[in-house]
Amino acid sequence: MSASITSRPIKVLVVEENQPEYAPWVQIVSSGVNSDQFESERVATLSKALALLEKKPFDVILLDLALPDSVGVGTFSQISMRVPEVPIVVTSALENKDHAFNVLREGAQDYLIKGEVDVKLLRRTLLFAIERNRSRVLLQQMSFNDELTGLLNRRGFLSMAQQQLKIAQRENWELVLLFADLDSLKNINDSFGHPEGDQALKSIAAVLKKTFRTSDLIARLGGDEFVILALNAPAAGVHTMTARLQSNLDRLNLQNRYYQLSLSIGIAQFDPNRITSLESMIMEADKALYENKRKKRMDGSGDAPEV
Repeated sequence: MSASITSRPIKVLVVEENQPEYAPWVQIVSSGVNSDQFESERVATLSKALALLEKKPFDVILLDLALPDSVGVGTFSQISMRVPEVPIVVTSALENKDHAFNVLREGAQDYLIKGEVDVKLLRRTLLFAIERNRSRVLLQQMSFNDELTGLLNRRGFLSMAQQQLKIAQRENWELVLLFADLDSLKNINDSFGHPEGDQALKSIAAVLKKTFRTSDLIARLGGDEFVILALNAPAAGVHTMTARLQSNLDRLNLQNRYYQLSLSIGIAQFDPNRITSLESMIMEADKALYENKRKKRMDGSGDAPEV
């Protein structure tokens, strides 16, 4: 277990409706988990859990699949999508092998039956879930992350995006894919050297991470190309995204008197009501990006910071 966790209580978010028939489970959560090693916070609905996760960090989540406002594997998917870095242990009052296999395939760390859980098993499950997840994250970072920017690399993006498209199709979610490249990276390299070009790429990565949610997939595909898959994002929100991105770029450019950074953007939208492959979305967004660049050249705007 990492020092950052062992040096403080492990924060557990319990997402479960408080029902009297589950009194033994409630007792385990409220007394067994809340020792010097653990501290927990409980919410009874998915909507409250999502709101709380926006405000507070947690080390592990105990999630009931049957909530007043959400039932089934989609309950897991929505929380996992919002905080993909947090391990989730799913709980249920009944043994359901189909549910268990489905959520484990989706990425849950474990599946517990409430009537079969005691304090010792629960504590061990939580600790193992955190440790397994930490190892998984380290391995993913080694193989899925771009060394320069810390964003996902091409391999990591394609792997994770394919999974998210399957979830979106099942849950009827809209997605937005943005394909972007950094204008005039070659000019920056030629004028100021490759180390400065690398710094420009890292600066763009920082702007993208600031603009989009932690649940969104952000990647550097290679060279000056970046891609973002905004999850559960309706088409109506595209303008807000690009406006926020431009605003963050403008703030960055105020700090640099030598050159200005700009992005050309192409956008593709995922409609859950029709079958669309990730490859076709990328091709559509790539085509829109080069149309954006063509319009810039025709308008004589050159490398103006336009998205």
